[in-house]
Amino acid sequence: MITGMRKPIVNFMVFLALAFILVVGVRCIQIFLNILPVSAATSVHSIETPSPTITEYLVESALETNTPTPEVIFSTSTPTLPAPTPTPFSYGPDVFPKIINPLTGLPVDDPQLLERRPMVVKITNFPRSVRPQWGLNAADHVYEYYIGDNFTRFIGIFYGRDAERVGPVRSARLFDEHIMRMYRGVFVFAYADDLILDRLMQPELIPYLVIETRSNCPPICRLEHHGSYYNNLFVDTKALTSYINARGVDNGRQKLSGLFFSSQTPLSGQAGENLSIRFTYASYHRWEYDPQRGRYLRFQDLDDNIGEVEMDYLPLMDSMDSEQISSDNVVVMRVHHEIVYKSSSTQIDDMPIIGEGSGYAFRDGQIYPIFWDANGKKRLFSLYLPDGNEYPLKPGNVWFEIIGETSNFEAGNDGGWHIDFQMP
Repeated sequence: MITGMRKPIVNFMVFLALAFILVVGVRCIQIFLNILPVSAATSVHSIETPSPTITEYLVESALETNTPTPEVIFSTSTPTLPAPTPTPFSYGPDVFPKIINPLTGLPVDDPQLLERRPMVVKITNFPRSVRPQWGLNAADHVYEYYIGDNFTRFIGIFYGRDAERVGPVRSARLFDEHIMRMYRGVFVFAYADDLILDRLMQPELIPYLVIETRSNCPPICRLEHHGSYYNNLFVDTKALTSYINARGVDNGRQKLSGLFFSSQTPLSGQAGENLSIRFTYASYHRWEYDPQRGRYLRFQDLDDNIGEVEMDYLPLMDSMDSEQISSDNVVVMRVHHEIVYKSSSTQIDDMPIIGEGSGYAFRDGQIYPIFWDANGKKRLFSLYLPDGNEYPLKPGNVWFEIIGETSNFEAGNDGGWHIDFQMP
């Protein structure tokens, strides 16, 4: 009896053991799955769990630590990138692209302007009442030179830009013929002494001489309300082009090679941030470099400077654009001066730009000793450094200061440079 009851009890105990093993096994599997790394759990369940974003990470961290959620600020501004370095460029001295002005080394707004001869205009600088003049800032080149009687005058070369009013236009000098021939230009002036007219009235030059007549306004007109009769003559360079074309003469593009331009500043210069030139007690001026504009600004004599009195200056302005006269380059050229005629009331000088000579060039706040060479028959003069390489003008306009070969050139007390004009 007892033996018969043992079999069911044994079977029941086995059943309980198997159930216990099953429960324990399931629990172990659950525990095992809960401690698997994310990558393993993902592989088991075949579910892609996205990585938390920076915002989700900050929020979850705050919930876990019961700390305030930090404010996440996303920038909406565009990052500032460094300015690209301009690509260096150079043009000349022999070949210039069609749209590049060979007098400035820069492209022009209207390439058609280069398909004509340059306009050479004689512009007064005295008496002081004629200032501010008109149109000087529109000129590609300006020459300043001594005309006698303690005064200087300008020759403006207009090619890549036009100006509606240039002047006051004044009388010619012998030096002007050299400039007219060199640039193969149209020369505008207000008459001249007979000796000078004889030099100008050559068959090859006559078609390109423009003086005031009763029937050529425009392009050259008097403005009666603008000063005295001697200083109220002006020219419109755009109208002048049409006027020359109507003459039926050759007014096509000329070969104006000779100058070299480069955007890179030569490394061999010395500091040259200002230059003062004293032609006479009445005519003196100063160039000061403006680093923000990268140009030299012109200051002109305020009054006669006699004795040891310090020279006084005023900014020289341009009435056309109401801006101070400025230049990318200032080039000083030592040129032989010779007296052609002299009387008790008149002196006529000539400064032929022929052969070779020395000088100084200013650009980018630096000064460089240079040499000029005008031996070429079919080109402008060229400029060279002492090592024989072409001097690179800064692309832009140029003011040429013509001084005597014996003029004094020295460093000034203000750290600049000073020229005291002299001639034989």
